[in-house]
Amino acid sequence: MKFLNIEKYRFLEISQNPSILISLKSDQCFSALTLDQRAQFLKNNFGIETYQEFNQVHETDIFQRNLDPNKNYDGFIEAKQKRAYGLKTADCIPLILWNEQLNTLMGLHCGWRGLAKGIIQKAFGIKNALEFNQAFIGPHITKKHFEVKQDLIDFFEQQNIDIEPFLDEQDNVKTLDIKGFCIHQIKELNPQIIVKNGFCSYENNDLFYSWRKSKEPARRNITISWL
Repeated sequence: MKFLNIEKYRFLEISQNPSILISLKSDQCFSALTLDQRAQFLKNNFGIETYQEFNQVHETDIFQRNLDPNKNYDGFIEAKQKRAYGLKTADCIPLILWNEQLNTLMGLHCGWRGLAKGIIQKAFGIKNALEFNQAFIGPHITKKHFEVKQDLIDFFEQQNIDIEPFLDEQDNVKTLDIKGFCIHQIKELNPQIIVKNGFCSYENNDLFYSWRKSKEPARRNITISWL
């Protein structure tokens, strides 16, 4: 990993194979640019050919090349080089998966609703989980700071999911280990996937935006990836 300062923007480069880049807090907010401006910036500085983002709605629809790019999606699957995608988060998990041959890249926006509704299971129904051997979990809120109420617990119960192993309670405050639950769902489908963990968006508020920390509605971390 290394920090990059380009023009007025800061990034954290996670990997080059595949390319994984996270926009950071800086003098100018990268997520405040228009989509066209972000795309042009990435083309100019990283040599990508196309860049896409989606209207993420905490559901399970996943973009593939034969689908309408104007619909709502919370993930993507890509097999071609230099086609970049951005996942916008401010506490949810941006999950990137790839295979050893570097010919398939998958990105999922994993909030608690999407995980409860089965976005990982749906993604691995499109692409066999055994095709992937690496995963990266980007900046997200960790258990210590993710206070939850009964309505969240009830939602998981309605999906017939036992969330109890991932809950903690201290002084009548319940918290959820969303990263642990995400990894659990990945490993259920492919125990061999190596999962690399990212930073806590809440604790590292000098680097990342956190909705629970600062309630900034127009600011997001963008995890950008491409083959």
